[in-house]
Formats: sequence, structure tokens, C-alpha cells
Amino acid sequence: MGRKDRIEKARRLLHTERYGVLCTLSHSLDGWPFASLTPYAFAASGEPVILTSALAEHTRNISADPRVSLFVIDAEARANPQAGARLTLMGLANATLRTDIEDDRRRYLARFPESEPLFQMSDFTLFRLSLERGRFIGGFGEIFWLSPEELLDVAEPLDPLAPHAADICAHLNEDHSHALTLLVAAFTGKVVSSARAVGINQHGLDLAAGPEAEHVRIPFPQPATTPDQARQTLVELIRHTRRA
Repeated sequence: MGRKDRIEKARRLLHTERYGVLCTLSHSLDGWPFASLTPYAFAASGEPVILTSALAEHTRNISADPRVSLFVIDAEARANPQAGARLTLMGLANATLRTDIEDDRRRYLARFPESEPLFQMSDFTLFRLSLERGRFIGGFGEIFWLSPEELLDVAEPLDPLAPHAADICAHLNEDHSHALTLLVAAFTGKVVSSARAVGINQHGLDLAAGPEAEHVRIPFPQPATTPDQARQTLVELIRHTRRA
């Protein structure tokens, strides 16, 4: 596998996953590493964007020392995580500039529409991760470093479904809740009593399944760039699931 293919594999992992482990340097414990689970989105530049509360320990740590790492692992490799792909991003976390806040906010909400109430709270702030380096492990013997230029080449326009994501999710939850549980069963093998659509983009649908709201990603076989394409794709997935 050439370097170009390896870089593309790392980029695909970064954009497919939605959560990472954010590692900061503890201010209260004299620089000890401190890890916390963190959702992330992307700025127009391709830089990861996180939303944090002023009350969170990692926010206090960032204020004292902006050096951070974001660790992302392939969620499909839970049975044997060390055999799966993973990526460590290293960089500086800085509050989003005032001129970029609205665009970063739209992009974050497109990925996590359920976080809308957090933006109404004064203690939540968007941070961008200005990347320095990345370390990708694709499996045994497949280990290499990535430069910021290689990592940031993943920048994409605002997802075409972003303006419609909230309405699509609301429609699915109101009219097709049972179908969502069928999708969870088909993609995870788990039978759940309930499932909610919490996000959608051109590459797939995100569900919160069962009483614990476990995240389940339903990938689309091909990108859906319009609401009608998304509807047709979901109809086909549900039909296939029911036949199966």
C-alpha cells in the first residue's frame, strides 16, 4: 500500500468516527495526562472542532496549556481494538475566532444536532485543534506519521444535508421509529426497544439506540447529497432490512 492510500485510510477513519479521547495536561495535578471522551466536528479548514464547558476539567487544562492530543479508534474493531485502525492527532486547542464562530457552529450542529441546547448556555465554547502532527496505525506493521498538510487536506464543504438534517431526523423519529430499530438490529445484531435519529450527513445516519442511547452509525452505500436521495437510500436500506 502506497503512502497516498495510507493517508486516505487515515482521513477516512477520522471523518467516519464522531468521538475521540481528548488528552490534556492537568493543571491541578502538575501536568499529568488527563483523558476525556469528546465529540468532534470539522471546521472549513479541516481542523477538528470540539465544544467544551468552562466547568469541564479538560477546559481548565486547555486554558493553562493548549497542547492536546485527540485519539480516534475504529468503532467497528471493538472485539479486537489492537487489530483495528487508530489515529492520534497532536496540536494546540484554541478558542474559535469570533469571525469563524457561526460557521463552526453550523458545522458542529450538522454533525451533532442534539447539541443545540448547549449553544444556548453561556459557559460552552468552541475550540479548534491546530494540528502539529498525526500518528496513524492501520494494523500490524502499518504505522506512519502525518503532517498537518496531509491531515488538513480532508477539508470538505459544509455537508449538503446539513440544512435539512434536523427536519430529516424529526421525520424519522415521528413516523418511522420502528424502522430505526430494525436498522439497529440489522447493523449491530442487537434487538432494541427504541432508537432515535440524532444526526445525518451524506455518508450515513446516526442513531441513539436503546435506553442507554448507544451510538449506532448506519453507513450509506453511496453519498446522498439531497434530501430526496437520503430518503430513497433510507427506504432501500429499510426494505432490505425487512426482507432479511
